[in-house]
Amino acid sequence: MYAVRKTPQRVKDENEIVAAVREGSTEAFGELVQRHQQRVFTILGRYERDRQKVEDIAQQTFIKAWRAIAQYDGRAPFEHWISRIAVRAALDHLRKQKRLRQEVPFSSLGDSVLDWLRSDQQMDSPGAREAREILDLAMSKLSPEDRVVITLLEIEERSVQEIASMTGWSGISVRVRAHRARAKLKKILEKMKEDGR
Repeated sequence: MYAVRKTPQRVKDENEIVAAVREGSTEAFGELVQRHQQRVFTILGRYERDRQKVEDIAQQTFIKAWRAIAQYDGRAPFEHWISRIAVRAALDHLRKQKRLRQEVPFSSLGDSVLDWLRSDQQMDSPGAREAREILDLAMSKLSPEDRVVITLLEIEERSVQEIASMTGWSGISVRVRAHRARAKLKKILEKMKEDGR
């Protein structure tokens, strides 16, 4: 009896997959979704903590990508293109979202909230959870554009050039927005601290 050898399936080049999607292949689009869904979820998770809402925004992101696939020119990696769509979908979500105001004690906010948020480790201590709630509340009081620029620049540590590419803003506009957003966030946190006393 002879053993039948299976030829290993060749991993498709992303440009081939995109070409198949342009021809209407939903299977090829499914492959793109599989390849990039973790990245999209990571981006969206920076803007929304509710898992169900993140899934909804991710679905909107991929629907927008499907509809706009003809606009992808291949000059930059597909990951960058889908990341821009995800950031814009998050911005749209923030613009539409009704902000809920909650009373949160300010006593446990530490000096390094942004450092704590940058870490990938889960912090289970009550102080860390309260600090996250306080920062979320303060961020929710910012405009969607201010929230996006603070998240991309301070939490995700993106460069000004990357942010300009993802949002469509000029580099100067990103710097100005970031400066103003930081000042607004500082005032909000100071006010929350005063109100908490």
